[in-house]
Amino acid sequence: MDESAARRGVQSRMTPHRRAVLRVLAALPGPATAHSIHRALRAGDERIGLTIVYRQLASLVDAGVIGTGLDRDGRHVFHLRTDDFRDYHLTCVRCGRVTRVDASVALRWAADAAVAHGFSDIAVSIDLSGRCARCPAGRATGTTAVTPYR
Repeated sequence: MDESAARRGVQSRMTPHRRAVLRVLAALPGPATAHSIHRALRAGDERIGLTIVYRQLASLVDAGVIGTGLDRDGRHVFHLRTDDFRDYHLTCVRCGRVTRVDASVALRWAADAAVAHGFSDIAVSIDLSGRCARCPAGRATGTTAVTPYR
């Protein structure tokens, strides 16, 4: 099933819980964990359990309606997708700030590498993290300095 068909399928089954999860994600300032989405739903008097939130998030990710990544502590975070392409984010290891990035160069490299080695139908997972310009200088705990290619 292609991504647009999956999106149409989820839209045709837009349950009250699914609508509530999407409404909360749209209102939050950035990517959020399932627990924070659940807390926001409960604070808005939505009667929904955490397990249902996880199920709705998984369904929406599978349909391509929302995206997922990892926060600075390694927890899954969810965000609304803004287009029909996979989106990638750069996460600050100090403050958790998330910025969307164009990963087209890395995706082209992955496709070229797969073809060169006789692979097809590849899956690409890219987790980018670093220290944003807003955070004070110095390495964050648990990070490795990377020397850029010249």
